[in-house]
Amino acid sequence: MSNLVTLGLDADLLASGVRSKIRWDYTRCPHAVVFGATGSGKTYFTRLLLAKIGKFIPDSEIVVCDFKADDDFSFLSGCPGFFRFDGCSEGLEAAVEKLKARQRGADASRSFFLMMFDEWAAYLNSLDKKAAEAAKQKLSYLLMLGRSFNVHVLISQQRVDAAYFNTARDNFSLVVGLGRLSRESVQMMFSDFRDEIDPVKPRGQGTVLVGDRIFNMVVPQVTTPLTVEEAILSAVQRPERRRDGN
Repeated sequence: MSNLVTLGLDADLLASGVRSKIRWDYTRCPHAVVFGATGSGKTYFTRLLLAKIGKFIPDSEIVVCDFKADDDFSFLSGCPGFFRFDGCSEGLEAAVEKLKARQRGADASRSFFLMMFDEWAAYLNSLDKKAAEAAKQKLSYLLMLGRSFNVHVLISQQRVDAAYFNTARDNFSLVVGLGRLSRESVQMMFSDFRDEIDPVKPRGQGTVLVGDRIFNMVVPQVTTPLTVEEAILSAVQRPERRRDGN
């Protein structure tokens, strides 16, 4: 099984007529953050990435924490790995318990496990100070220790201010900035490449940092959205199917 997941197409090569895929090696770059303003295509890209994980990593498990709680992930309602709005704390705890179980040796499978959290910043802002700090500590635990146990984190939100991650923000080794990026965002997340980046991009295009390599990316258009949802659903339902012996 390959440890590479396709993110999109290299925009610079595509302009020359060459279709070259940008790939994510999750063993080398274990955690990802996707950011951009409203309307930049974050949710579209995130859904597409989750679908590729569900389809091409056969034993993968995904926990989706959807704090925004609109219709984008409503097709997952009723799944054991889906948590909405004020239930997101349970989803975060489920990911923490997965990592702890693997550290204890109680879960020897070491299969790919991902927690996707939509609107982490908004979630933190909904908590009181003590609860927010506790949540940030749990996320830091996942970011700092997850790689060794094939436990991964994907965060999607508008800005990636350090205040939302304490000192663990540097653990995001896959960074995807979509649409028009502010100077502050470029400085925060692409500081080593800030002079090379054109921050003004249309919806569905962006800047991608994979480890120490920077790309301009085009997100491919999908003509079968139901197939995307089916692939995500499969990965979110896997824990339940395993308990049922299927």
